[in-house]
Amino acid sequence: MPKIIELVIDRKNKILNDPDQVNKPEATRTGLLAIAAIHAGAGTPEWAAYMAQFGEITPLVPDQVKRLNAADGTRGNSVLDKKRAYLVSNGVCGIQSPDNTLGLDGKVDTIDDGLGGVVCPPPNP
Repeated sequence: MPKIIELVIDRKNKILNDPDQVNKPEATRTGLLAIAAIHAGAGTPEWAAYMAQFGEITPLVPDQVKRLNAADGTRGNSVLDKKRAYLVSNGVCGIQSPDNTLGLDGKVDTIDDGLGGVVCPPPNP
């Protein structure tokens, strides 16, 4: 099973390699989904739609879907809540920004900790 972060990077690469770099439909779609998710909040269909895009290239497994949607008992976990928040906020402009040093995967690297036996290094502050 690929890690969530690997699926996020796959999505990022799809955006970066979009053949239509003028209109950037992949980046635009991600941005619009992110905006809807931010306004609706975790636990809503808009949030789930944003997170579902990470399973379009390689399907997410049920535990990953639950983690991304904070439906795995980790809502309220400050580290994972922050990772989910970064994942959504990065989609608004991180990937399209002229300085996309963070990109879609910025500060999301330990979101897989504890899933399917995955042990991640301590999170970066």
